[in-house]
Amino acid sequence: GTHCLYGSTERLKISKNALVTNTLFNTYSGEILIGEHVFTGHNVSMITGAHNYNLKNSERMQVEPKEGNDIIIEKGVWIGSNAVILGPCKIGEHSVIAAGAIVTKDIPSGVIAGGVPARIIQTISFRQE
Repeated sequence: GTHCLYGSTERLKISKNALVTNTLFNTYSGEILIGEHVFTGHNVSMITGAHNYNLKNSERMQVEPKEGNDIIIEKGVWIGSNAVILGPCKIGEHSVIAAGAIVTKDIPSGVIAGGVPARIIQTISFRQE
């Protein structure tokens, strides 16, 4: 898939079998790690960058942390269109993030999360193979 990167390419690691569609990655304030079989809908944003709201004017625009806001998306995660993932956070294996959700904290494995801010909606009952 296609994506847009703001920040260092060295801080973005996407598994070879992941599929990101029109995704924006911001790595200014941390790393973004995308696991195996992760896929996204359109217009997803993953943002490690942050600004200090206690500052004013150009300082607020220019001062930002350089690390500590990592985003980890574990294997098998599906992220719906227009979702926003804000670091620092980790989304656990095989979870689903609903379209339009804003993730502001860790999401455990095997759940559906949605809303603003995202919260757990239900636990997934996986089929037996």
